[in-house]
Amino acid sequence: MKKLNRSILRKINYCLGFILSLFGLATFSSCVSKYGCPIVEDMYGTPSAEFHISGRVENKLGKSIEGIKVSVYNQQNPLDTTNTDGSFKIDLYNHWPEEEISLIASDVDSTQNGHYKTDTIYISPEYQKDPNNSWNQIANIDNVVITLEEEKEK
Repeated sequence: MKKLNRSILRKINYCLGFILSLFGLATFSSCVSKYGCPIVEDMYGTPSAEFHISGRVENKLGKSIEGIKVSVYNQQNPLDTTNTDGSFKIDLYNHWPEEEISLIASDVDSTQNGHYKTDTIYISPEYQKDPNNSWNQIANIDNVVITLEEEKEK
C-alpha cells in the first residue's frame, strides 16, 4: 500500500510541477506582451575585456633596448619582442576584466645588447564599454615605459 501511495504522490507531484511551469511561462509571456520585452541581451553572457597595450622598453639612460620579450603574466600568448626602437604592442581578446595587469619584460637575446634584469610592472586599466557588445569592455593602454636595469657580468 505504501508503494502505491508513493507512486501516486510522485505522479501528482510531477503533474503539478508541469502545470505550474506552464502557468509560469504563460504569466511571463503575458507580461512581455503587456509591458514589452525585458532587456534580455544585457542579462545573458559573460563579461569580457580587450586589452591593447603598447609602449617601449629602455635602460636607465633612456636608450631603447631591442630584443626584450614583453608578456602578460599568466598568459601563454600574446607576447611581443621589442624592435630596434624598443617598442612593443600586445593585444588580448576575450579575457576577464582585471583590475590590474602584470607586464613582464625579460631579456631573451642573451648579451647581444647588454644583459638586463627581468622586471614586472603593474598597470590598472581604465575601461570603456564596447559599443557593439554590452558585456565587453575595452582598455587602450598606450605609452607604457618599462625601464630595465642592466645586470653586471659575473
